[in-house]
Amino acid sequence: MIEPLWVIIPAAGVGQRMQANCPKQYLSLEGQTILDRTIDIFISHPLIAGVLVGVGENDAYWPDSKWRQHDLVHSFIGGEERSDTVQKGLHYLLDTLNPQQQDVLVHDAARPLLSQEALNRIINHHSEQGALLAMPAKDTIKRQVIDSLSVDETLDRDAIWLAQTPQKFPAQALLSALKKAQVQGVVVTDECSAMEYVGWHPDLVVGESSNIKITLPEDLLIAEALFSYLSGSNLLN
Repeated sequence: MIEPLWVIIPAAGVGQRMQANCPKQYLSLEGQTILDRTIDIFISHPLIAGVLVGVGENDAYWPDSKWRQHDLVHSFIGGEERSDTVQKGLHYLLDTLNPQQQDVLVHDAARPLLSQEALNRIINHHSEQGALLAMPAKDTIKRQVIDSLSVDETLDRDAIWLAQTPQKFPAQALLSALKKAQVQGVVVTDECSAMEYVGWHPDLVVGESSNIKITLPEDLLIAEALFSYLSGSNLLN
């Protein structure tokens, strides 16, 4: 039997590449903020115990969130980097909430189009090494020559997967891996890379092409079109 999982959503970043007048997670997606729509994915799922949202210290937008006072939503002050915020969320979870189930999901604040079907796949997937949603590469992949905008080589795309979230790991093991990487000056861009650093080999669980991360201005246009289509087709439920 699967025990309900906690979700950590790091939302303390400012999203500079978005070139917006507010952090990208607070931009509007069909009448609600991206962050509110992301939280909405998890809040009514029977196997989600609750959601931890890591926000910036001077976040002026979170107080207006429709989820701020929800019983299953807890907020905490995040850090400068994503990994700092996830560490703080793990400390909050382990020290304050003391969950019976030690696995935790980490999901990007700017991935508001995760379907319930994909969420179910990662929740129900069991692996001693953890797991993450990911998609096999479709494009031809080129490696760049260092310090030059020229091609060094073509990589075998059959061995390339594009990481998504949620990513699922035992909370204490993930916290230890993130701390070790930080102490040793290793840059990790997601939770899986921290676990790889300490020798884990997480499982790849097939995600969805629609589970995009909103990073650039054009991504928001794509997300709006996808949201309209998926909502009309009832594919987000």
